[in-house]
Parts: sequence; structure tokens; C-alpha cells
Amino acid sequence: MVPTTRRVTSADGTTLLVEEAGNREAPALVFLHGIAQSRASFRSVLDGPLARDHHLVAFDLRGHGDSDKPGTADAYAGGARLGEDLAAVLAGLDHPTIIAWSYGGVVVGEYLRLHGDVGLGAVVFVGAAVKLGKAAKGLLGPTMLENGRGLVSDDPATYLATSRTFLEGCLTTPHDVAPLVAEMQRVPTVARRALLTRTEDFAPELAASKVPFTTIHGAKDTVILPAMSEAIAAARPATRATVLANAGHAPWIDDPPAFESALRGLR
Repeated sequence: MVPTTRRVTSADGTTLLVEEAGNREAPALVFLHGIAQSRASFRSVLDGPLARDHHLVAFDLRGHGDSDKPGTADAYAGGARLGEDLAAVLAGLDHPTIIAWSYGGVVVGEYLRLHGDVGLGAVVFVGAAVKLGKAAKGLLGPTMLENGRGLVSDDPATYLATSRTFLEGCLTTPHDVAPLVAEMQRVPTVARRALLTRTEDFAPELAASKVPFTTIHGAKDTVILPAMSEAIAAARPATRATVLANAGHAPWIDDPPAFESALRGLR
């Protein structure tokens, strides 16, 4: 089916843009994007083979893409804002599988802290962060550490240059990053700073969850190290783990067949 978009309203009135593709009667996969990106990160997935037998859902986090962009830091890192956003998107979906990429792991952590497993079918953490700040020491790679300051810069030239360097570091294969760089320029400084300067550790929430967990991590990821996925498995020993040998931080771009196979293997 042709992709469609709709808007949902979160608990605090923030409006979020949601895109849906594929078979609306099939099992749902809900994709959560990373920091300073948007649902456009998953364009190749939404338009790809998985759409034949899955209901694919992706949305723009607050401050990103075509969703509302509140002007205060509290609107991003105060309370469980991202968890409430995910809850608004999940309303009406039947226990979907969450595909949480990068900062999407934080969104899942907030949701679990707020709602527990309610409404969830399973969670797949794709190079996902479940710890931030001091709690993430030793779990972030050089592409994140070397570009972190530039990612929160309010100088347009600095942020633009950092965006390109960061995205090139996310990938192990040649790729035109210009569209992704453009998406990064849409995210206001207040959102980037509020989200990236938090300290969080969602290990207790992961440990308390009962839904199936899977990790998918690119072996060549230099943004979030494979050790982060190992930390997820340490919190939930029954977690299934897949390592994609030829992929970096965005495995559906670096190695699409392997990524699709990993998702289909969840059945």
C-alpha cells in the first residue's frame, strides 16, 4: 500500500507526524530514529521488501522532522516526554514490535519507566543507547565522542560540518548523506542539547520487562559500541543477540539483506 501520514497528539499537546507503509493487516513494526534524524532515516525500509508482509510505522520524535518543535528544554528532557510520545503513537496498534535505533533506546526506556510492558509485543534494540551521560562511560565510540560538542553547537557552520562528519562515521559503505544532513539541520539547538546532555540508566526498566528483547548491532559501529548491546543482555539475560559483521551504526543502510534477515528471524 502507498505510504500515508497522520498526526497524533502527545500528553502535553505536542503533535507528532507518523508515517505508515505496508500491509495494515500484518504484524506491526514501529521504528524509532536516532538523535537529530527523522523517520526519513528509514526510507529504504519503509519502501522495501518488509512492506510486503508487515505494517511499518515510523514517526518523527518531538523536535525532529515534521513533528512539533517546542522551544524549552523541559519539553524534551523533563519527565517522560518521549515515553508519552511513543504511547500516543502506539494507541490503536496491537502489541507491535518496537525497532529502536540509537537514541530510540532512550525512548523505549522512558516508555518502560512510565508504562511497563503495556501495549508492547517485543523490542529490538538496533545499536541502541539505554544509558546516557556518566552511565554510558566506555559504551560510546569515537564518532560520538569526537563529534558530541559539535552536535550541540548553536553555531550553524559548526553544526553543519559536524553533521556530515558524524553521519559519514555512522556508515561503513559509501552513501549520499546529504539528505540525512539536511534532516539534522531541522532540529533546534534546544532539542539537541536537552536530549544529549542527560544522564540516564534504564537497566532497571529493562530488567523488569517481560517482553522479548533482541539486539542487532553492527560490529563496526563507532557511534555506540557493541558493549551497549552487551549491557542490555546483562540486564535481561534472555535477550537474543545478533551481530552484523559488515555493518556500522545504521545496518539497514550498510547491509540491507542482513538487517532484513535479522528482523524476519524474529518470527
